[in-house]
Amino acid sequence: MLNAPFAEQYAHYKQAVESTLADLLPQSHPQTFYEPMRYTLLSGGKRVRPVLTMMACDAVGGNGMDALYAGIAVEMLHNFTLIHDDIMDAASVRRGNPTVHVKWNQSAAILSGDGMIALAYQTLLRSPDLKRLAELIAAVNTGITEVCEGQALDLEFQDRTQITLEEYFLMIDKKTAKMLELSVQLGGILGNASSGHLEALSQYANASGIAFQVQDDLLDIAADGAKLGKTIGGDILEGKKTFLIIKALEKRDSMSQNDRLLLEHFLAERGLKAEHIPEMQRLFERNGIFEEARAEVATLTEKAHRALDSLPNSHGNAYLHEFATMLLERTH
Repeated sequence: MLNAPFAEQYAHYKQAVESTLADLLPQSHPQTFYEPMRYTLLSGGKRVRPVLTMMACDAVGGNGMDALYAGIAVEMLHNFTLIHDDIMDAASVRRGNPTVHVKWNQSAAILSGDGMIALAYQTLLRSPDLKRLAELIAAVNTGITEVCEGQALDLEFQDRTQITLEEYFLMIDKKTAKMLELSVQLGGILGNASSGHLEALSQYANASGIAFQVQDDLLDIAADGAKLGKTIGGDILEGKKTFLIIKALEKRDSMSQNDRLLLEHFLAERGLKAEHIPEMQRLFERNGIFEEARAEVATLTEKAHRALDSLPNSHGNAYLHEFATMLLERTH
């Protein structure tokens, strides 16, 4: 259970994000360009990345509210990637609602996603202290590029039957962890962090981000579908090479014949039909894959905690520790 000061600060920052974000979104024409942005950005969510941006600013001795616009910029970039990912994955549901390309069409989804990039830069430039603007822009540019590289790797993996854990971790470092790293970098820069403290924040975010994705892989097939807000086993349906699948393939030779056949069918068909999801759940359970995923998340989370040792011992540092714990303990 999260401690009260952290929970209160999280709620305070999240509310600041929600109220400010609503005012930043254009209500202009053409509606097919702007309305999908509002639909996406105002559809809820935990606001993990903007809150993390603000807490990182606190952790290096800054004022978290000074990083509000930077955090919202990261949220916009994150949602741009989700809109485009949903198109590429042919996903129909996001956060319990129809995806943008389903509610409108693919062209509207692509355009609104592109528009969020420009809106993110505009929002970042509202930050109160821009004396390190070049660093802020460089961090955003690197973040966007690496997220796209990560998605490209994820798509490449769909055409391959052999993926190593090293390759998987490189992919999620770029696709998932990079947005968390961008969050803490922007917050750290706006808090006037030293290069050493920025490096510590990056290590923290990298470990937290990879842990977040492994946990996401686990929740995709082990969580309650209603709470998750998307189809259970979606990664399996789409043929994605997740941490669980890669671990299962490593153990394939020691599995029962039925389990091996199920994995071979998954590879041959580039995914499974919905009726096979319970079988895959049982495969993961009896071969210890779920337990290995949980252990990996715990190890990475501990690594994230250790990365904070070099930061000032402050309430902001304590918030980041609690933040990593929150990511570990989430159930959806």
